Formats: sequence, structure tokens, C-alpha cells
Amino acid sequence: MKSGDTYRFSLSWPMDTEERILAGEFLDKLGNKKSRFIIQLVCDYLKSHPDAMDTKAAIQFIVSSTSIAGHFADMVRSIIQTELAGKSKPPHPKPATIPEPGEDSAHNIIGDMFGNLDAWST
Repeated sequence: MKSGDTYRFSLSWPMDTEERILAGEFLDKLGNKKSRFIIQLVCDYLKSHPDAMDTKAAIQFIVSSTSIAGHFADMVRSIIQTELAGKSKPPHPKPATIPEPGEDSAHNIIGDMFGNLDAWST
């Protein structure tokens, strides 16, 4: 907004994405040089997008936001979908073996667990 012979703006945003945190930290680092940076950034943008100054043009920003929790959930979902893509329901798992006396039963159980995972392999 215009204020006498200067423009004055106040910005704030939540620290809920990596991009917002990065931008906030960078602008905070600039100290009193924020104005010069923002002016240069806006002028560079307007050189690349001259239609943005058209009063009738709608300005739309598409920002790829990565909430930290959302990004992690998307990664896990993608990994699971990739692993299960094209795989049909596995056959019934192999029955667990009953350990013989004197055998390490924990070792047997773990072996059976890994053996049952073979049912998912192609």
C-alpha cells in the first residue's frame, strides 16, 4: 500500500512447508536488504510475465507445496503402490513350523516370517 512517498507491506505465513520455511529463513537473513531483493524479484517476474500488469488479467500462482508430513505420507504411498502394482493376491502363506526341542524358536519364527514374504514376490 502507498504510504506517503513509500510503499509499505507486511507479510506473514505459517511455517508448515519446506518452501515456506526456506523463504522465511532467507528473508530473515537479508535483514534490511529485503526490500531490494523483493523489488528485483518482482521486476524479474514482470519481465518474464508482462501480462501480469494487465488490470483485466487474472494472476494465478501454482506453488508446489510440500508439507513435511504430507510429503512423507505421499512418499510411503508411492512406494507401496509401486511395490504392489501388477501383483495379484498372494497364495496362502506357508504354515509356520513348530520348532524342534532345543532349536532356537526365535530364529525359526523369524525364518518363517521371511519365508512367508516370498508369497508376495513375483
